[in-house]
Amino acid sequence: MFHGSTSFRRPSSLLNTGPADMTLQLNTAGQNVTFALINNTNDAPLTGATVSIFVSKDGGAQVAGAGTVTELGHGAYNYAPTQAETNGACVSFLVTATNAVPENLMFLTGNLHKNLAGQHVTFGLYTTAGAADAAATVSVFLSKDGSAQSVGGGAVTNLGRGQYDYAPTQAETNGINVSFLFTASGDVPQNLSIFTVSP
Repeated sequence: MFHGSTSFRRPSSLLNTGPADMTLQLNTAGQNVTFALINNTNDAPLTGATVSIFVSKDGGAQVAGAGTVTELGHGAYNYAPTQAETNGACVSFLVTATNAVPENLMFLTGNLHKNLAGQHVTFGLYTTAGAADAAATVSVFLSKDGSAQSVGGGAVTNLGRGQYDYAPTQAETNGINVSFLFTASGDVPQNLSIFTVSP
């Protein structure tokens, strides 16, 4: 099953890798995120899974999730993170389970700021068979406001279990819409299309 493109826009008030409302409040308790798990052997919804959550904040090392996972039914699950797990500008939950296509849920609690250094985005890389690629050689391609792609000049960090962090350069965030395409041999490409806000 293809999980390869996400567009992010915060309301005026993550990743799953499908279109979603990416509103997660910074350092706030009582929040919930939902996700669906797909069986990588037959593409059916995966029910009865024992789910593991790994949390990364702002490109930091993964830690085991301390929140609560609840199965909702029909392959859908809910994760209630702890308040501490939401205390980052880029909060990512990597969701894994036996026979599941892994899910990377990325939330930008403070948006992606236009023309600002020191920011992060995360992504997951998975083979076309739905297995995590924990040792990918990643290529990054950048497009701003629909312009031609250029090779990414930021830093890729392998967080583990098929999850990666990308720290774009300041110039790479200098657009209204910034799109990052992540590719690796044998993997499903991942495209993050993010609308920026002024610092």
